Amino acid sequence: MSSTPATSPPEPGTDSDDAYEDLAGRVPMVEVIEHLLTNVDAASLPLEVPGIGEYRARRDRLATQIRHHLLPRLKQVAAPVIVVVGGSTGAGKSTIVNSVVGEEITEAGVLRPTTRQPVLVVHPKDAELMDEHPVTQVAGVSTTENIPRGMALLDAPDLDSVHAGNRGLADQLVELADLWVFVTTGSRYGDAVPWTRLRAASERGVSLAVVLNRVDPDALSTVRRDLFERLDGQGFGSVPFFVVPDVGPHEGVLSEDRIREFTQWLTVLGARSQSRSVIARTVRGAWPALRQDVQQVALALEEQWRARVSLRNQLTGAATGSADQVREDLTTGAAATGAPTTAWLSGASTGGPLAPLVAPAANLFESWRFRRAAPARAEAIRSLREVAVQAARTLIDEAAERAERAIRTTAEQSDAGRHLAASVTAEECRQARAERLTVLFAEWDDVVAELCETLPFSGEDAGLDGGGKAALVEAAAVGLDGAARAVTRLLGERGDAVVGRLSSDLGSWAHMAVTAESEPFVATLDALGMDEDSARSLRLRASELKGYM
Repeated sequence: MSSTPATSPPEPGTDSDDAYEDLAGRVPMVEVIEHLLTNVDAASLPLEVPGIGEYRARRDRLATQIRHHLLPRLKQVAAPVIVVVGGSTGAGKSTIVNSVVGEEITEAGVLRPTTRQPVLVVHPKDAELMDEHPVTQVAGVSTTENIPRGMALLDAPDLDSVHAGNRGLADQLVELADLWVFVTTGSRYGDAVPWTRLRAASERGVSLAVVLNRVDPDALSTVRRDLFERLDGQGFGSVPFFVVPDVGPHEGVLSEDRIREFTQWLTVLGARSQSRSVIARTVRGAWPALRQDVQQVALALEEQWRARVSLRNQLTGAATGSADQVREDLTTGAAATGAPTTAWLSGASTGGPLAPLVAPAANLFESWRFRRAAPARAEAIRSLREVAVQAARTLIDEAAERAERAIRTTAEQSDAGRHLAASVTAEECRQARAERLTVLFAEWDDVVAELCETLPFSGEDAGLDGGGKAALVEAAAVGLDGAARAVTRLLGERGDAVVGRLSSDLGSWAHMAVTAESEPFVATLDALGMDEDSARSLRLRASELKGYM
């Protein structure tokens, strides 16, 4: 085995070791990171806005890094340095781990992709320190005295596995790493996925090392030079770099001489001072990227809030046109056209049951005839009132349906609105609309009855009781012109004022009822749990982190 170049860990007693002891001993730092994790966990990004997938991934990665790496490191300074061995499919990661340990402790996969559980190898005397570490939730723990104290070696799944679960687990394990050993081969070192992970790990402050495995001896010089040039070009020229030549068809662990240099380097790394230095560099190196990620998530939260406010305004504004129109229609008598007007003309014509409402009796005979027709007149006026109110209700209902369509059309103009509208069914809107209109007319009827009780009624010869009087007023308030003239004749100016008041109320209430079509959509939006203060809290956490950089 050869290394080109092999950058050694810092010497014992260096500033990195002291920096870690200082960092880990500062209790307020733990509290800051715990508060940060609370804020990140609460960072809701539910709206489908451009670029939201990347922001969600950043938020989730940030939470994983804090929960599974930084907090455990700050709380448990004595835990072994976690060395994650990862790389592409078929790179020989398990063989490297087994060879370092000197025994078959993790199964080398033959069929690809494998879905076996990751294995964490630790010294028996370090096992207790790992009991509550988050890495044990995703990896099986195996103990052996063949591994140096102060180090935990983890065999990770393939970074480029076709199984999404394997890829996600591999990424999560890299987040847990104090040191990531990237294992590749002479035929796979140019793959794009590992290089992307290398850059991401480096940006998050993870210490790195590279093992070039299974290299054909004839191509060793060319491949090693090419890989090192790639590493140097990506800014990784100073990372520890080891080469394991290909030994041909092989089962089990590699011979000691093949893996010695890498094993010796790990042994030195496992020494307390050296492992502390690696951890210190990883923790210290995480701050800049951590702070940047926090600021980016805060930015995403601000964009979400702006998108929420904009979408909310669009949804409520979409119903305004229909609401304005229905108020105008009701106040101008549009609801009375058609069936209500026909019913009035039919009943109020000469000889009709409603004729006494139009003009007083011309003589005693006509007065007698009006009195005899009183029951029919009472029934006719109640029927007229029902036709008029139903026409008004239909007018409002149709306006509300137009408002719902306008809201959905508006929502379709953005991904966020489209997802939101899809969660509100047409049946939900219909039921809410029916309940709303039932309440509206029940309350309106109560107001009609209350106001009509205050009106004197001088038209007893018309043969109407109190209920008939209220029905006539209500028909007039809906906009029926003949009924309005009858109110003027029978109830005078006070009757006209009551009709005007009720007509205005009906128009205003209808306006509110149609505007309320946006309520199910707005309620669904509000239920997403976005908080205007979330971004401000994260920016405060970012400013606190700056003090530790």
